[in-house]
Amino acid sequence: MTGAKCEISSKMLLAGTLLLALAATASAVKEVPITNMVAIAGEATYMPCDITTPEPMDAVVLVLWYREDLGTPIYSVDGRDKNFSQAERWSAENVFGSRAYFISDRNPAELGIDSVKVTDAGTYRCRVDFKVAQTRNSKVNLTIIVPPQRIVITDEVGTERVSVVGPYVEGSKLILRCDVFGGQPVPKVRWLRNDVVVQSSSPRRKKQSPGGVVSAEILIDQLDRKDVHSELTCQAINNNKTAPLSASVHVDMNFRPLNVLILGANQPLSAGRRYDLLCQSSGSRPPATITWWRNGQRLTKSKETTSNDGNTTTSTLSFTPSKEDEGHYLSCRAENPHLSADALEDGWKLEILYIPEATIHLGTSLSPDNIREGTDVYFDCRVNARPAAYKVEWRHNGKPLNHNTAAGVIVSNQSLVLQKVGRNSAGNYSCVGFNTEGDGESDAFFLDVLYAPTCRPSQPRVHGVAKQERARIQCNVDANPVDLKFRWTFNNSADSVDVASAQMTHSGTQSWLTYTPMTELDYGSLLCWASNKVGSQRLPCVFHIIAAGRPDQVHNCSVLNSSTHSFSVSCTEGFNGGLPQSFLLEVRETATQELAANATAPNSPKFMLGGLKPGTSYRAFVFSVNAKGKSEPVVLHANTLRLPEKQLTTSESDRPRSGLKLTPTMSVLVGVAAALLVVALVACAVLRSQCPSRDRPKNRANQQGGVDGGSCSIGLGLLEKTGSSTPTTLKLEPLAAMGAVSDCSPPDGADEKDPDIIPQPCIDPDEVAFMRHRQLVSTIDTTPPHGRSSHIPPPGQFAGYCTLRNGGLGLRDLNTMVEMQPTGYSQCTLPRPHHSPWGGPPGPSVQLGPPMVQYGSRYAPPPVVPPSAKAELTPVPSQFEDDLSEAPLVTKRESTV
Repeated sequence: MTGAKCEISSKMLLAGTLLLALAATASAVKEVPITNMVAIAGEATYMPCDITTPEPMDAVVLVLWYREDLGTPIYSVDGRDKNFSQAERWSAENVFGSRAYFISDRNPAELGIDSVKVTDAGTYRCRVDFKVAQTRNSKVNLTIIVPPQRIVITDEVGTERVSVVGPYVEGSKLILRCDVFGGQPVPKVRWLRNDVVVQSSSPRRKKQSPGGVVSAEILIDQLDRKDVHSELTCQAINNNKTAPLSASVHVDMNFRPLNVLILGANQPLSAGRRYDLLCQSSGSRPPATITWWRNGQRLTKSKETTSNDGNTTTSTLSFTPSKEDEGHYLSCRAENPHLSADALEDGWKLEILYIPEATIHLGTSLSPDNIREGTDVYFDCRVNARPAAYKVEWRHNGKPLNHNTAAGVIVSNQSLVLQKVGRNSAGNYSCVGFNTEGDGESDAFFLDVLYAPTCRPSQPRVHGVAKQERARIQCNVDANPVDLKFRWTFNNSADSVDVASAQMTHSGTQSWLTYTPMTELDYGSLLCWASNKVGSQRLPCVFHIIAAGRPDQVHNCSVLNSSTHSFSVSCTEGFNGGLPQSFLLEVRETATQELAANATAPNSPKFMLGGLKPGTSYRAFVFSVNAKGKSEPVVLHANTLRLPEKQLTTSESDRPRSGLKLTPTMSVLVGVAAALLVVALVACAVLRSQCPSRDRPKNRANQQGGVDGGSCSIGLGLLEKTGSSTPTTLKLEPLAAMGAVSDCSPPDGADEKDPDIIPQPCIDPDEVAFMRHRQLVSTIDTTPPHGRSSHIPPPGQFAGYCTLRNGGLGLRDLNTMVEMQPTGYSQCTLPRPHHSPWGGPPGPSVQLGPPMVQYGSRYAPPPVVPPSAKAELTPVPSQFEDDLSEAPLVTKRESTV
């Protein structure tokens, strides 16, 4: 019995213990804390589990994780047989597998789960067993959220839009729909317009496959310009842990142009000037297309530019208006090619300014082909201009023609009158109109003035021709028209003869005559006449045929620009002897007479010489040369500059000192000696001046003739030949002693009483008769030179030298004579060259004056000896005979015409 009672008692004790344990467990279960956690699918989450104990000697033995829907642990940390830091971990493969791990060093400890799934959602319990303390339990309610997966925006026709919707036209309606796919819990969908929530959006749920689709629409009844580029955003959100899922589109719109304007319109334009016209249009989207039109015709020379914001379009037209554009309508049109709206247009009626258009008209009563000298001519000028011309100018051959009544030029408004026109009036006439745009000149009207022939100036009038030499004489005339007839006549002292037509030819305004003088009577004047339909030549062209000779000397020579190695020579040419001449320069050293340089000048006697020695004296000989020979030379003296000297500076002590010292006493003596010398020189001069006065009465009766004024005491004599073939006995005597020049002093020594009277030379009456006789004698040389001449007259010595029957004009006047009368010729003589031919070293020396005849080493002007003058010939020293034997002389024979 007792055993049975004990067994019953033990069973009752065990049952009570179980009841107490169950009661404690129940109370404990009721007191387990719960933590709510939210995790985003695909992300990691950490569920807390408190494993701390208040007992200092206590420790964790076992940690178990349960899921409410499963009866067995899904994760454990077993540290019963080892240190808890080395506890063994286990995870159920059908729940977390390798995605779960326990972190014990955190407070509280956590169970980490990577990449949570939707199926991981639920309630989890963590059980912790200690060595001493009671077991502890805690729960975690894990919620898994799935964000929305995708948003699709579609337009009215169901087309998916990604970034841009449109383009829309201003005032049109916009409807967009947003479809949101996925999301747990169901996401909220909304529309934003430029980041501002649109209240009219209406989301609605569509029952579809798991995950479903949530849609929302936005409606804008009327789009405005401000809606362009506006951003419409669709947002979907179902939690506060992740950013909302959104998609945005931008509204694209097309606008018609708001305005179009031509900049600087309604202004007058100048014809012929290029303009860059600007037309601007703004408000069009895309930029407007601008076109230019003129009277409905499109202009193509334009280019467009667009502003940076694309709102303004500028078109530039390169336009050059013409006079014909006056009154045309110029416009520019702006339109949006993407819209069917009408284009905007701006324009204006063109006002064209142009320079005057002038036309010149000859008087209606005049024939332009029959205007002769002396006719009155008038022109009219018609001007078309905008603005009107304020001035009209007349031009003749491009030069302005001013009002000049004295010259027969009358300008009246737009008319021109030319009174008694001449040949100088011929040429191109034009009128010029002036306005603010410029000046316009008319086409030139050529005024052709008909006139009878006249001799053309600046023709060679003197022709030097030798006997039996064929000469071709050219006659040039001015005439209009040039259909001319020519005739030639020959005049001499005897008669006037018409030249046969076989000897002449002509072409246009020129006629050529072939003429050959056979005798001396064939020297004279050739007269050339021409005629046309207007009339005959009133005054002929006169050409003088003379016997050709050597040219005259040059004159007015000077030496210029002297330097150390060069100098230049400039002269004036003389008469050419009837033939073309050139010029020759020879330069010789004065000391040695060696030829240093020579030069030729074909046109004018101007020379430049270089390469000379510095500091040297030279003599320059200038010749005139033609086909008949050389002239006598003109001799010039020239010196080249010395080279600069080198000067060495020395000290005052090194300079040589003079041995003579000038004392005060010596200075006084030198002054007295100089004063005595001056007094002596003055006395000699007074006595010298009185000597010629005593000899004048004695020589006055014997003085006859003169040479260029003569001189009473030049110390030279006159050379005269005593025979034609035998050696000549010469005597040097003073010119005054030979009676060559008469002094014409007042009688009875009046000059001694009045020393202020200057003696004047006089010519003996016989000498005058001799000179007159020479004017009637032709000095044509008919024989070759032989022997030696008794005297050598210088060129230009006798004023009566001229061509045959030339009216008494000198040779130098022939080239300047323009017109001559055919009758009234006077008889005179022809100048013949009678100087010595030049050869070898220079003999006679001539320098800017009459020719000089060399006597020994001296020079004197050769005297003219009239027939009445007779000189006594006496022997002279051999030195002078040698000098005179070398002087070249020419024998001439006189023959009368």
